Amino acid sequence: MRMLLTVISYLLLAMAVSAQDKTALPAKTDSSSQMLLEAKIRKAWEDYKNRNKAAFAAILADDFGEVTNDADGIFGRDAELSDIDHFSLSNYELGGFHIRPIGTAGAVMTYTANYQGTYEGTPLQMKAVYGEVWVKQANDWKLLWVQETKTK
Repeated sequence: MRMLLTVISYLLLAMAVSAQDKTALPAKTDSSSQMLLEAKIRKAWEDYKNRNKAAFAAILADDFGEVTNDADGIFGRDAELSDIDHFSLSNYELGGFHIRPIGTAGAVMTYTANYQGTYEGTPLQMKAVYGEVWVKQANDWKLLWVQETKTK
């Protein structure tokens, strides 16, 4: 199953890359792009915590997909948004942000998260590493893909 998810992740990444210009981002933009995407990620976590579905939905690409640590499959945009109703995020810490540019209109952002809350009333505490594919659409960065992996 893990191999299948890895293959799917790489295929989605390859599709995003093939749809974009192959010219690499100049090194000087990596820092500004990383700061911009880090700010978007932090805002997304805060929007999720505050159950602000409209703001959270605004960052998602139409063909958004996610695989979480305990997922039975790939969640799409609608499933991700409906999950906000079941999960109460009480606290989170994010760190270790790193960008890997993909052409001129894409990036893979990786970071760590330590979060607590409840899912349908059951307490939850998780440490995880995230890999996210971001693509530029109509001059705005949109979240295309998320992979969450639990860490020890």
